[in-house]
Amino acid sequence: MMVTTMALVVVLAGGLVHPELASQTPPQAAIAEPPPPPEKPAPRDPGTNPRTGAPMKGGLTVEDYAYEMPEGVTAREVIYYSDGIACYAKLFFPPGFDPQEAEGRAAVVLGQGYAGTHHSIEKYGARFAASGLVAMVIDYRGWGGSMGYPRIVEPVTVGGPLSRDDTRHEVVEAKVWLKRTRLLPQHQQTDYRNAISYIQGEPGVDPERIGVWGSSLAGANALAVAGQDARVKVIAVQVPGIGGNPDGTPPTELKGPLLQDAIAEARTGQGAEVWSGYSRLRLHDAETYRAMRENNTLQWAKNIGTRPFMVIVAEHEELIDNEKAGKAALAFAKGPTEYVVVQDTTHFEIYTGEAFETSVGAAARWFTTHLAR
Repeated sequence: MMVTTMALVVVLAGGLVHPELASQTPPQAAIAEPPPPPEKPAPRDPGTNPRTGAPMKGGLTVEDYAYEMPEGVTAREVIYYSDGIACYAKLFFPPGFDPQEAEGRAAVVLGQGYAGTHHSIEKYGARFAASGLVAMVIDYRGWGGSMGYPRIVEPVTVGGPLSRDDTRHEVVEAKVWLKRTRLLPQHQQTDYRNAISYIQGEPGVDPERIGVWGSSLAGANALAVAGQDARVKVIAVQVPGIGGNPDGTPPTELKGPLLQDAIAEARTGQGAEVWSGYSRLRLHDAETYRAMRENNTLQWAKNIGTRPFMVIVAEHEELIDNEKAGKAALAFAKGPTEYVVVQDTTHFEIYTGEAFETSVGAAARWFTTHLAR
């Protein structure tokens, strides 16, 4: 935690102040260090599946991540940058891909949901590539294979004369704290958009034929990205955690613990941390809850216009209200739409077995159809 020390400066009434000069008593920051983590809770009990009487599938396992690489599909790990932070992605290329071909291939950017990483959705990228698309499966800043948010621990220098702004770049030796505890959907949406920029520059990709795919929270991210970025030509989302007010976001009130956390973060540089997640418990900043309250993704459905929009849901979805999420968003679309209900499956079952085959097949068909020349 970082604590800022302050010095009281007294200027006599009538004294002339020159703010362009360096202060004689600039604020000083104490050495920052990560806070001790709170006690890790027991894994979440997902309850019993009412259809089978067996335990509900409450997350994904490493066994669920595994996939067979389709014949002829190739992959390459890359770094894309989001607000200057090096982020991980894996590109999947279709059989016979030629980076020199004049027309270029359509491409899709894929992201995963709450506290998720590329590991659990690589298989979607591989299957999209098998259908003729270039697929870019991304990790967000601070998650998966990406770098964390850098924070300078020392030296921390603030203040100084007006002339400090004359130097626009500084390369310094510093002690850096890499924070991997930020889970902010608005930042993730920016990461999507920077990934789009990256894939538009990939040789052999047609920059005018770009789609986005997202699952769970990333389904909402994908909608928000498409609603703000006209470069997205086609959208397909799976079990999307879309929510909010379609008429816009009212001012957010901060009270109680949320307000106290915001104050602590602003005054010390670090708020509370909490454990949460579905497939695996992960530590993240409590600021997530403030960000989620302002993450009105349903409003962006009004901006989809005539662009093709597919929503894929689980028949027995237990985490999301399909009527108020995916179906509500789809109602605002003015172009081609399709609402796919994957039968006899739940939120996490859709990633495996026959449910996976149905969902990935539908999305691949949607992209290849609507991103075709």
